[in-house]
Amino acid sequence: MILLPQTSKENALNVARRLHKLVRERTWLQPEGLNIKLTPSVGVASYPVDSRTKEGLLHLADEAMYLVKNTKRDSVAAANIGILPNAATAESAG
Repeated sequence: MILLPQTSKENALNVARRLHKLVRERTWLQPEGLNIKLTPSVGVASYPVDSRTKEGLLHLADEAMYLVKNTKRDSVAAANIGILPNAATAESAG
């Protein structure tokens, strides 16, 4: 879990997308000879837009993450929005 105080939902989604990209593009544990690639599933919820309680925010972020895990995988989803288009897809479409 990452908390981003004083951050709009839009900016939190930008951070989530950047972190997702950094994790998925890196090869982990290369010095140990393992060469592991990770496919992160990320969920985002924002105060007070999505919920006004800690429990509500955690539940909604968790729900968004499991939406990704149980459908597409390797992506970012936001509470009350759903799975976001991949950044590369969004950039080429725009």
